[in-house]
Amino acid sequence: MIHAKTFRHGGLRLAQDLPWTGGLPIDNAFLPVTALIPLKQHAGPAARCVVQKGDFVREGAMIGKSERGDSAHIHAPIPGIIRDIRRIRTASDGPVEAVEISLQGSFDRLGKRAERYIWSSMSRADMFQTLRDRGVVEMEEPGRPLGEMIASHERCSFLVLNCVESEPYIRTEGALMSARGKEILDGLAILQKLVSPEHTAAVFDVREESERASILGLLGASETSMEACFTEPRYPQDMPNQLFAVLGSGKAVISPANAFIVRPSTALAVYEALVFAKPVMERYVTVAGGAIKHPSVLKTRIGTSIGDLIEECGGFVDSPEKLVVGGPLRGQPVFSLDSPITKLTGGILALTREETNRSRTEACIRCGRCLEVCPERLAPCELFRFIEKRRYEEAMANGLANCTCCGACGYVCPSRIHLVEAF
Repeated sequence: MIHAKTFRHGGLRLAQDLPWTGGLPIDNAFLPVTALIPLKQHAGPAARCVVQKGDFVREGAMIGKSERGDSAHIHAPIPGIIRDIRRIRTASDGPVEAVEISLQGSFDRLGKRAERYIWSSMSRADMFQTLRDRGVVEMEEPGRPLGEMIASHERCSFLVLNCVESEPYIRTEGALMSARGKEILDGLAILQKLVSPEHTAAVFDVREESERASILGLLGASETSMEACFTEPRYPQDMPNQLFAVLGSGKAVISPANAFIVRPSTALAVYEALVFAKPVMERYVTVAGGAIKHPSVLKTRIGTSIGDLIEECGGFVDSPEKLVVGGPLRGQPVFSLDSPITKLTGGILALTREETNRSRTEACIRCGRCLEVCPERLAPCELFRFIEKRRYEEAMANGLANCTCCGACGYVCPSRIHLVEAF
């Protein structure tokens, strides 16, 4: 029996009893006839558009050029004609410039045997430049360019593969680990060469004993040296501070300054960039929620519309109360089915009124539930009172800067106060 670990204070035990799991095969989404590609899919400034209306672009061609280290290149996910360049509104970045490509011509990669490169013979500088050229970023918010992350962790004590998914519905990383585990571990080996960590660990949710045995078998067959750590299914176990609390037991103190954390989707993007010289053109996306007929994990071309993915999952079985990009607790609302999939889109949820459980906001009753669940040991009700009275300096003095906006406090609040929005 494998002992599972977890953080000590706060958190939630959320129901994960969905009629499907991350172990299901990943389906390939249909190629978009029209792809709408935002030029900002990362932290930092938007990439500069390097194409014009009417141009023909090949699959994987650069359409947005990064001009700073904290930005990233953008590539065409499909071959075709540039039909338009316009501003659109995204869930996380507001109005951004986007390139619309109409599918036309042949693919350079799809359906063809890809040439492999031996990454172990590359120098660290060449590997670093390849990641930048292929537009690799961390495949979740805030989407920092991976080159910038590596440069800030030249002396890294801990390299962590974070396979934990503690938010309900989301199964992207688990499905990806099941389907492409070997390539992900090879991507982790590449990162080991880049950051030279003293310790490497892979962290997983505790699930069935057979699944844990399968994970240990996968790790044992890999040439990548690492420690396996299993955690209890508790929210927000996947966030950095909670991972540090688990991994720091018996070791040196782990902090953002000496730990490099990556998701399986990021490690896979690293592997494909170095081994196949492939730019980031695809994203694995969970499409779920009570309003979705057939919840699925889909391999999707960037620029595909949310509406097309939902249609591919059978469409709506009920009228959705809210559409969310990401998880139900930390995700961002989206207001158009025409919004495109980006590098950072790990999930699309169509939630029913029963799932959102919306009700009228009441006055705080001082029940203390938000204090009990806050994993950062803050007093959300007090912080909200300071903010409501515009006493911002007092809110900061009482730990507002330490809030990770995990949403646990708002989830348990019986008065339905919009705590996270205020923070």
